[in-house]
Amino acid sequence: MCGIRAQLLALGSAAVFVVGCGGEDGATAEKGSAQVFVEAEDTIPNGLSAGMGDEDIQDGWSVTYDRFLVAIGNIRASRSDATEALSAPDVYVLDLKKVPAGGYVVATFEGVSATRWDRFGFDLPNAKPGAKGLGNTTEADVSLLVDNGWSLYIAGTLDNGTTQKTFRWGLAAGASYDDCATEDEIPGFAVPAGGSVPVKPTIHGDHWFFNNITAGAEVTARYAQYIADADANDDGETTLDELKATQAAAVFPPDKYSLAGVPIETAYDYVLAQARTLGDYQGDGECPTRKVLP
Repeated sequence: MCGIRAQLLALGSAAVFVVGCGGEDGATAEKGSAQVFVEAEDTIPNGLSAGMGDEDIQDGWSVTYDRFLVAIGNIRASRSDATEALSAPDVYVLDLKKVPAGGYVVATFEGVSATRWDRFGFDLPNAKPGAKGLGNTTEADVSLLVDNGWSLYIAGTLDNGTTQKTFRWGLAAGASYDDCATEDEIPGFAVPAGGSVPVKPTIHGDHWFFNNITAGAEVTARYAQYIADADANDDGETTLDELKATQAAAVFPPDKYSLAGVPIETAYDYVLAQARTLGDYQGDGECPTRKVLP
């Protein structure tokens, strides 16, 4: 039985808690650090192209984003072989269209055991009072998500060369992501002795174009026609109300979509479900344990 040690480190605006035991759990072991920063997948700043490539939209539409805001926080890590745990509970609103070259730093853990922390997780929560902006994120951006209780706000344009459709969607799609691993299925991250490791939750911007609700490797085709088809009044903008009024069977043909076993009745249900899958890890790594947050 060991004595519990707890330490609160003041690191910029982030409150970082390191909790653990002495002895073999790491109090006398070599130490290092981990810096957690949020990256945007290239589809967010660069959009998606029409084409037949693996990451193109295959039904003729290209996509550009004008806005892409997310709430992220409750960064956490632990070890399956010890009682040590790391926690940075703050929540931030981030403008991923204006993400800095090095990403948004949301937590730094100093003086932690130089070993593998094989359990890593984070939340994309529905924003609440107390959420903070970082870097290029404005106070208006923070207020937009907090005042509406959204986890995500996106705005953009579809273009097929002859027609344009716009969208502006705020979603309360809060979700937690755990057991994150790299694309090579290596869990968590390894802290080097006397050094620092970068840890990168990565937000993807193309999941609502997938033809299935992915829970693992993104082996999927991408389509956007359903968004154009849901513009019932043909005014050039597809709203959330129009998505809610569009039956899934009318816009997701079974020869193109695999939605079996997923409770999706409308196009809105599909967008909401996909919005809860946006959190990835170290680029294209997955966080397979997901839960809906209130």
